[in-house]
Amino acid sequence: MQKFSIPLSFSIALHAAVGIVLTLSMSFTHPVSEDLSLDAPIIDAVVVDQKTLETQVRKLKDEKTAQRQKEEQRVKELERRAEEAERERRQKETQVAELEKQTQNKLNEKKKADQAAVEAREKQQQEKAKAAALEEQRKRKEQERIKADEQAKAAKEKREKEEKALKEAERKKQEAAEQAAQEKLLQEQLQAEQATRQQRRNKQVLTEVQKYEILIKQTIQRNLIVDDAMKGKSCRLNIRLASNGLVTQVKELSGDAVLCRAAIAAVKKSDTLPVSPEADVFEKLRDINLTVEPGL
Repeated sequence: MQKFSIPLSFSIALHAAVGIVLTLSMSFTHPVSEDLSLDAPIIDAVVVDQKTLETQVRKLKDEKTAQRQKEEQRVKELERRAEEAERERRQKETQVAELEKQTQNKLNEKKKADQAAVEAREKQQQEKAKAAALEEQRKRKEQERIKADEQAKAAKEKREKEEKALKEAERKKQEAAEQAAQEKLLQEQLQAEQATRQQRRNKQVLTEVQKYEILIKQTIQRNLIVDDAMKGKSCRLNIRLASNGLVTQVKELSGDAVLCRAAIAAVKKSDTLPVSPEADVFEKLRDINLTVEPGL
């Protein structure tokens, strides 16, 4: 007997079938006589059940083989249909490609015919334009010949006028150069004078700034409350002022903390500090740094 493997589901079904067969065989068995021994019927039932089991197994194997063959036949049929469909598809693609080729050839022929017609029209138009250009050229040359004498006369008069204008331009150019040189000299002199005045003014501003710095320090010193612990100490302050001398901001930059607090209090107590009414001097005073030292 050929060997084969039985799946779990098939095994369960087989056992169920065996159970049914055993039940049926037991149902149709003649009643056992009381005078018979119990061993003989059991042996017969086992033999019958074994044969029934083998028959069922062969039947199931045959059914499975037939089912497999049927499935293989179905797969072959599907493959045949697929190959046939592929052949039909290729034939249709070939036909479509041929139609497209024919259509493209017709389009190319029409395009060539249209191009030839366009070229013919363009050639005709070019010939007409060439004839018209030749006629225009002839007329233009005739006009040029007529104007030649007039132009020669006008050119002579123009040349004489240009020579006269050139001489006049040279004269004016010379005058302009002399005037520019004089203006440049005056400008240089003016700039030198302004520079000198600015230097003098810068010195004056510096002097004025120093003067007002001294006045501001004196004002702070008058309001400064000092003690012996501040002796030899100093404080660097930054003070910002309005145009009327009003203190808008005061802050400590460096120095002794105690002296700085006293100095800031003295500035705030002053409320306004001396400032110059002159704008350039005030510009240097509006944001100043001062060192405050107690006069001990």
